[in-house]
Amino acid sequence: MIIAIDFDGTLVQHTSPHDPDAHLLFTAGAREGLASLRAAGHVLLLYSARANRSLREDPQLDPLVRAGVKRVDMRRWAGDQAFAEQRYQQMVAFVEKELPGVFAAIDDGQQGKPLVDMLIDDLAMRYGHGATALGWRALASLWGEPVYNQVEEHHGREASGSGT
Repeated sequence: MIIAIDFDGTLVQHTSPHDPDAHLLFTAGAREGLASLRAAGHVLLLYSARANRSLREDPQLDPLVRAGVKRVDMRRWAGDQAFAEQRYQQMVAFVEKELPGVFAAIDDGQQGKPLVDMLIDDLAMRYGHGATALGWRALASLWGEPVYNQVEEHHGREASGSGT
């Protein structure tokens, strides 16, 4: 399997997240977990928001910026650009020093969402089937507004022929 593994919060914790020179600490069991996955023959890809090209190269690469949903203060972006690049380079250097040969590749932000078999990320949710998976109804009940009864009633009227 090809497995993408998130860096921040999944592989490492920060002593100070806003300081690119801060010491990075492995999360509990991360080093052993990676060794186990590699021993099983899986291909590991490191990915991170640190590779986000819209932070490092051009804010227009962010689709939410292009759509007008997110606004960018170009002066602030320009001031943060070096910090974003420094954080990305910190991640690359950390992996090269602490985990040489563990990852087949490090995401550089060129592709977008990694096309992999499995994703390990502290901020991801599991959609689909199984005991730990959430379906759309569960997602909506956690973060949405109650619309399912209205939608079901509407579809029920259509099926019965009432149409209103």
